[in-house]
Amino acid sequence: MLKKTLILAVSLIALGACKAQKVEISMTEKDLQSAKSGQEEMVSFEAIFSSIGDLDDAQKAQVSAIEDILDNYIELDDFELATTDMGFEVVIEGQLPISTDSTNSSAYFLHISQSDILKDYSLVQLKTGDSFNKMSTEMNAINFMLSPDAFHPTTIKLRGEGLEVIAIAAENNGDAYLMWKGTVNGRESFKYDGGIFDKTGAGLFFK
Repeated sequence: MLKKTLILAVSLIALGACKAQKVEISMTEKDLQSAKSGQEEMVSFEAIFSSIGDLDDAQKAQVSAIEDILDNYIELDDFELATTDMGFEVVIEGQLPISTDSTNSSAYFLHISQSDILKDYSLVQLKTGDSFNKMSTEMNAINFMLSPDAFHPTTIKLRGEGLEVIAIAAENNGDAYLMWKGTVNGRESFKYDGGIFDKTGAGLFFK
C-alpha cells in the first residue's frame, strides 16, 4: 500500500529530472464518501522521479536535504534513491489528506466539493495546500533550480462498488476520453497528463 502525503514535490531539474515520471493516488469509494460527509481521511500516493546519469556526492546531499524538507510538509512513509541501468530514480511514498476543507496545511491535498456544473455530483481534485509555497522556498534555498512543479502526470486509482463517475480529458485502460462516464465496480484507473493538467490538479466527479 502506498504511503504518506505527497507526493509530488521534487522537481529535480539540476539533477536532470524536471517533472515526475508519474504520480499515482489510490483511493476507495469509502474514502470519498467518508470525506464527503465531513471526515478527513488519508489516501495513499506514490511519486517516481527518474533521470539519466550519475549523481555526485553534492547532488546526493541535495536529494537528502529535499527528503528532510518533504518530511516537514508531507506525511512520508518512504523516500528511496536507487541506481538504475541508465541513471537514478527517486521513489516517494506517502499519504495525502482528503476532505471538504478548502484549506490544508499539507503541501498537497485532495479537496471534495459539491459540483456547480454537474447536478448531484461531487468533485474530488488534487490541490496544493497552504504550505506549498513555503516548501518551494526552502527547496530553492538548497538550489534555485530545485523549485518543485505544482502538478505532475497523475493517475487516480479508484476502487468502488457501483460508484457513478465522470472523468474529463482522462485516459482509461489505454484509451483517451474527452469525457468518461460509467460505474466503477472493482478498480478503475484514470490518467491525467499534459496540457491543462500542468496547471491544475487531476480530479473526477462522483455520486
